[in-house]
Amino acid sequence: MKKIKVFLVDDHDILMDGIEAILKDVANLVVVGKANSVDTAQELIKISVPDLILTDISLGEKSGLDLTKYVKKEYPQIKVMVLSMHDDILNMTNMLKAGASGYLLKNVKNAELHKAIVTVMEGGSYIQDSIASKLKNVSQSTHQHQINNLSAREIEIIRLISKEHTSAEIGKMLFISEHTVETHRKNIWRKTGVKSTIGLLNFAKDHHLLF
Repeated sequence: MKKIKVFLVDDHDILMDGIEAILKDVANLVVVGKANSVDTAQELIKISVPDLILTDISLGEKSGLDLTKYVKKEYPQIKVMVLSMHDDILNMTNMLKAGASGYLLKNVKNAELHKAIVTVMEGGSYIQDSIASKLKNVSQSTHQHQINNLSAREIEIIRLISKEHTSAEIGKMLFISEHTVETHRKNIWRKTGVKSTIGLLNFAKDHHLLF
């Protein structure tokens, strides 16, 4: 039986090693590569050409969303599944719209992880049972349209703003310039329609963007 070639992408090597150990126990799977950044992943994927990529969303300067868009453009036959700690509607909808076939949290049980992989590789899609209801209950209101327009990076910055970090501090944490952070902040204000930090935090709470 031909084994499913899996490629892992996460900025925490310990977590990748743990996932690899779990997948090694599955007879029809083989891990053909690992990367802790989008740039590294893109280079190694060219060599290994996996059947399936398991990726986190937060990966430093570039995100799992960037990687998913790249993979679906350059290698449309490769399946992408998300394995992340983010369970908010924005990240889920953005990743699925970009072409991800599955969305799992890092607390997923081994059996459900294997079930999800089988489902996706057979051409289906899979959302972890514990978060599937969130997608079913998504409102089609104007506010929902607003948060769908926010990028994964912008939502990341909103969360850091909520923790009272300055633009300079956020830039250092995300490895981007303070000027870039300020540009993101302006785009966030424009897209959400808020006029103050308090208004932004209320918007984020109302739409379950904080955790």
